[in-house]
Amino acid sequence: MKYISNLPNEKRGSIPEGIGLRKLGFLIIAILMIITQSSVFGQSCWLEASGTQIVNAETNQPVILRAVGLGNWALQEGYMLNPQGCTGCPGTQWQMKLQYLNEGQSMAQVEAFYQSWRDNFITKADIDYIASLGFNSVRLPMHYELFLSSAQRAVRNNVITDLNFGHDTYKNSLQSWHDNDQLFNDPNLEGYRVIDNLLSWCADNGMYVILDLHAAPGGQGSDKNIADVFHDNNLWQFPVFQDVTNRLWDRISARYINEPRIAFYDLINEPNNVPGGGQAIHALLQRLITTIRDNGDNHMIMVEGNGWGNNYDYLEPFTFSPNWGLVYNAHRYWIDPADDWVSDSNPNQINRMANLVAFRNNHQVPVWIGETGENTNEWLSQNIDKLDQEGIGWCHWTYKRHDVGANAALMRIGGSYPTDGASAMAGVLESIKFQNCIPNTNTIAAVTQDLPAPWTSGCTGGSTPPPGGCTGSFQSISAAIQAEAYCDMSGIQTETTSDTGGGQNVGWTDAGDWLGYRVDIPTSGDYTVEYRVASQNGGGSLQLEELGGGASYGTKAVSATGGWQTWQTISHTVTLPAGQQELGLSILVGGFNLNWFKITPVANGAPTGQTIWLRGSNNQYVSSENGQNPMMCNRGSVGGWEQFTVVGLPDGKVALRGTNNLYVSSMNGAAAMLCDRPSVGGWEAFEWVSLGGNAVALKGFNGQYVSSENGASGMMCNRATIGGWETFTWGSVSGSRMAEESNGLEALEESFLIYPNPAVDLFKIDLRNLDFHQGVMKVTDLSGKVILTEELVKEVTEIGLSPGMKAGVYVITVESGDQKISRRMLIER
Repeated sequence: MKYISNLPNEKRGSIPEGIGLRKLGFLIIAILMIITQSSVFGQSCWLEASGTQIVNAETNQPVILRAVGLGNWALQEGYMLNPQGCTGCPGTQWQMKLQYLNEGQSMAQVEAFYQSWRDNFITKADIDYIASLGFNSVRLPMHYELFLSSAQRAVRNNVITDLNFGHDTYKNSLQSWHDNDQLFNDPNLEGYRVIDNLLSWCADNGMYVILDLHAAPGGQGSDKNIADVFHDNNLWQFPVFQDVTNRLWDRISARYINEPRIAFYDLINEPNNVPGGGQAIHALLQRLITTIRDNGDNHMIMVEGNGWGNNYDYLEPFTFSPNWGLVYNAHRYWIDPADDWVSDSNPNQINRMANLVAFRNNHQVPVWIGETGENTNEWLSQNIDKLDQEGIGWCHWTYKRHDVGANAALMRIGGSYPTDGASAMAGVLESIKFQNCIPNTNTIAAVTQDLPAPWTSGCTGGSTPPPGGCTGSFQSISAAIQAEAYCDMSGIQTETTSDTGGGQNVGWTDAGDWLGYRVDIPTSGDYTVEYRVASQNGGGSLQLEELGGGASYGTKAVSATGGWQTWQTISHTVTLPAGQQELGLSILVGGFNLNWFKITPVANGAPTGQTIWLRGSNNQYVSSENGQNPMMCNRGSVGGWEQFTVVGLPDGKVALRGTNNLYVSSMNGAAAMLCDRPSVGGWEAFEWVSLGGNAVALKGFNGQYVSSENGASGMMCNRATIGGWETFTWGSVSGSRMAEESNGLEALEESFLIYPNPAVDLFKIDLRNLDFHQGVMKVTDLSGKVILTEELVKEVTEIGLSPGMKAGVYVITVESGDQKISRRMLIER
């Protein structure tokens, strides 16, 4: 613990007399934690305030903390729950709980949902990804209720259904628990578990953590949305809430006193409309600072002023004692760039750049932007440029949130909103997982444009950093990927190969070597991965994984082949997520050569080419309604309208064609399904999800499942999980194959490949499975307006999309002679 001894003498603490056995127990736990972690995190991690800068305590070198806020994880905020808005939408987390209760959920079920929410919303995969973008820290917004015991939280939950009497009971209970020293003592409380997990994940990435009390006891203002407030400003109106806040920081400080990964404590987030203004805030902050320093805790402490953390009247550094180790905060949202360098008349109002810099220099204290974001990409970019030029750290708000389209978060959560109610709870818990979230690529580009290289600017001494990052295009999996075509590697050598096709192979593999590849996986599901290997003696093994040490998809042993150029193909089956991604091949045990590998979708078991019926859990059959009305699952027997031909598609999906010779469309979940489409596009493609026997579920382009609606209304493709209404049985009406079709249209259409779909900047047209390899391609919008025309003269043609082309659904048509094929494609921006 050398970094402690390097701090100034006046900052070194000792255990005060009369500290008490329980607090001493917390200190002992903290010391044991840091001893066990000292081999992982060295003395070079501790941060302190030095003049206007945050510096490394050992080297005195400035450290610019560039962070991401983990909003909505440990505390939901209303505007993130349904950004499109709805009548009577919950504005606080407790109101969201009330909606679930009013829809028939028990409090135990609601609490179980929120436990799963916390388990799913942020995981190690999320932190690994944030680190891979170049961020060196994260800010954790905390709800104080997570530090209550389950019995204590139950008393708080009673306020939800009895806002007045229940709140008085809770307030009295808090006073009793405080006076009897019954608060925040259990080391296994949920709040501690969340912090400990985050610290561990950040340790693996050399990142710092900022602890932010986002929802303070009683509520720190009148903005209910940000702090799960029952009644406005109770923190400032009732002493019990300040007592509880002080006790909480006392316990957090005692537990994490020697934790170098914690950059600083953010004591109270965004006080607003506070009765008594800065003087009232000062009184509480001084109390908290004194408590933390009396513990001997040398962590930096962030001060947040009135007006959502921006106004520091009566809160200047000289007003506090002790006043070392303070960091001052501003939250920068929607400031007109033209006003940024025009000083506010109040020098203590510091969200404008002019005042922020002046306050820092005049008072010789570090400043840090605790929140900034929720704006256009152009605004975000110029804002970060200004802060970087002044050497001021910042935190982007926020990491992920719900929306129907791209937003200012780094990741978008699709699917159902929490406000969709109890029926959507299971689906919401799936959609918030890292692998199901959608990167907001333009926001990421704006925010990360000037970040240092990943794993280079945070806390040193962590585990081996992930790879330095791939560059280049994403490869299609339609052909074998050459081993030497890696985008990044470690310890890899190549040589000329005598294997069929020639070229080079990777050789001299050793344990710990790895290769990285950028690939485009067309759809999530099971894939067969083949490896072309040669080994003189055998005994080797490799692992397919998310590049950088994330998810592991499977390992494969390499046996002896009889020689270093005696080649064999081995394979295993793995489950991969969809999308453009970076895969790694990690050499677990060396001693083999690798020439190429190939990723192929596993046959889905669909009865391709057969004419079938589908029957719902209500024992009724699905009807196409001949394309004239929404499809229904309400027919007692199989007639013509209840028959569908299963058409196989190149990416392993299927289309369903009715007896009207038109295709079933999911309508992307926005409306009831129809069987009226003359060709197959994204909305007409389904994953055939076998559930055992002749049971099946159908997953649409939107990632949602088809529901029979129990026959009560038109079928929808909008369910996030598989239940009774989403389960169908099927049977064959005839075994006829598509090859027997007289016009061959279906065979032609399933051989026409467009990818990626959705597309962003470009897409490819693959004609290799067709009789013709030349033609004319047209892109039209849904009104029929021709947007783009190009002559196709190659088997595979790459088409670039103009930046000015709007997001939406387009029709891609290829004509050659008297043959004409059309497909729909979604363009995302």
